Amino acid sequence: MKLKIKNHYLIALLQLLSVVVSCQDKNKKTMKEEFDWNESVSCPLGYPVDVFMGGLELTDGSFTSLFSGLHTGLGGWGSEGRSMSSGVKPLPKRLNVIWISFAEKTFYHVDAELDYEKIAGLFRKGYLTPSYNKEHPQPYKRTYETINVGFAPGGVAVVWVAGIGRQIELGRYQGIKTEIPKEQVEKLKDEPVYSMLRPEYQESVIKNPGIIPQEVQDANKNKPIPYELWDTYRKKYNWEFNFDFPNSNEITNRVTCFYFNGEKEILFGDKPIKLYQIPEELRWNKSEKKAIPRKISFSWITKENLLKSGAITFNEAQIFKTFEELTQGNKEESIKLTIRIIHTGDDASVWLEGNGKSIGLYKSEVKIF
Repeated sequence: MKLKIKNHYLIALLQLLSVVVSCQDKNKKTMKEEFDWNESVSCPLGYPVDVFMGGLELTDGSFTSLFSGLHTGLGGWGSEGRSMSSGVKPLPKRLNVIWISFAEKTFYHVDAELDYEKIAGLFRKGYLTPSYNKEHPQPYKRTYETINVGFAPGGVAVVWVAGIGRQIELGRYQGIKTEIPKEQVEKLKDEPVYSMLRPEYQESVIKNPGIIPQEVQDANKNKPIPYELWDTYRKKYNWEFNFDFPNSNEITNRVTCFYFNGEKEILFGDKPIKLYQIPEELRWNKSEKKAIPRKISFSWITKENLLKSGAITFNEAQIFKTFEELTQGNKEESIKLTIRIIHTGDDASVWLEGNGKSIGLYKSEVKIF
């Protein structure tokens, strides 16, 4: 009996040692794993930010700063800003940064662990994009190359992993209001970051039409900051594309989608799907929960074998209201975003369909080329 008990203890000890060794090997592999990437900062239009200090902590203990000057958000939420470094290095495991939100005249601090395995998985796998070269029509194998960090009012921090034609949200994190200690302020008087601490500079930033366009300043005047907006953008719905062409033998070629939550992707149409092995997540008709689209562009092959293109920019208030009307709070409700090309092929209408209803998005800006 004693021998059996000892054997059980020995087996348990060996299993524990095996787990410890496995974890150590995994940590060593993680520290050695390197990719070619750069950092970037984003913010919403009308809500400029600047990084006071900090950045991305990497798996080997090194650091990539996010301090790169004022960010205007002119490209919109999720757009990439300046980058101060690039090259082969380990991936980040933590976001630790203090930034100023000029619209609020407030400093925020976020210190959050990042999902390393998700980041590394994306970098290892890469993705495909369509070819624009007729002589080499095969899809291109791409790699992710940017860690994009977005800061929005209320201490919202969002991290995306991005590459050419593609940007995927990694996670959303919450910063807390913070104050820079007076003794530190005194030491910074001769440093570039000191300007962020001066009220007159903060005021000049939000009044500068080169930073916040005058029409945006006028639109936001006397209105409260919409603190919940950027979390609303992150809501995902069970919707898919549906193209209604004048002729049954017309097929999709490519769909590019920009989402309100800052994500973007290029999806393959039926033509390349028939010719190449395209992963499900890169197909135009994939069925998965997605954020609401901000704008899309698309191309299709006509019955005469001609390539035609279109672009749609959605009215934000209308499309959000319509999604809510059709789902009525049930995010599992299946929705179709239908693009209906007219018989002449030179115009289109846009509809959201679901829950027994079909609602036209008449305020959308539609262009057919």
